[in-house]
Amino acid sequence: MGNNSTARAIPAEQQTEAALMPFLDVLASPPAGAARAFRLKGRVESIGSKHFQPEELPTFDIAVQPPHKMRISLPMGDTQLTACRNAQHAWVAPESALRPFLDGLPPSGSNKVFQPLELPFSGKQLALLPVLLEIQDKGSSPLDGSSCKVVDVRIQPAVARLMPPEAQGWAVRLWLNAAGTPVRAGVSMPAGSAVFRVDQMEFSAELPSGLWTSAEDAKTLSPGDFEQLATRLFKQGPQR
Repeated sequence: MGNNSTARAIPAEQQTEAALMPFLDVLASPPAGAARAFRLKGRVESIGSKHFQPEELPTFDIAVQPPHKMRISLPMGDTQLTACRNAQHAWVAPESALRPFLDGLPPSGSNKVFQPLELPFSGKQLALLPVLLEIQDKGSSPLDGSSCKVVDVRIQPAVARLMPPEAQGWAVRLWLNAAGTPVRAGVSMPAGSAVFRVDQMEFSAELPSGLWTSAEDAKTLSPGDFEQLATRLFKQGPQR
């Protein structure tokens, strides 16, 4: 009883900082800890206006290895869609399922480049996290029979202006379990919104090299076309 009371007494800001710090340490420039990458696996509750039935939640797999590698896998209909960027190279698969989206892309030009997947802060500067983030306590909410702390997180406007344009305008709602681990996340950004159930989290010095290898039936894209396609697919959402 006493332990539960102590857990509830921990300020939302402190709980949020503890939950986010492993990710921020990886994304810091340079990374602040031994981990240089992270991978998340789980289920998708909704993307945009598309909401899935609880018993039919599709899965997701997100791998990030700063400063230049990211891979996202989501279902689209009966097909598992994979999009990957590695340095200034990008690919999506399967091309056959994406052809209707690829055919309609307007010319993006050749000057677009991928920005590094990192925060403009060092590990020491992350100690100023309370100044960098705006955190709002939204109370508690039941999830799978357990009570979770709910918090809204966004980058302070003055700090957001220092970020690349594609990293601005983000907001996240987190559900933290009794151990302070994120188990659900609602993400809002200019391209759209999504809600994820987080089932697995992995932090490591390096992710398997095979993750970045072009898949069968993959289409190579320029950075500009890759970002246009990602925005279009995010708004479309996985269909079932």
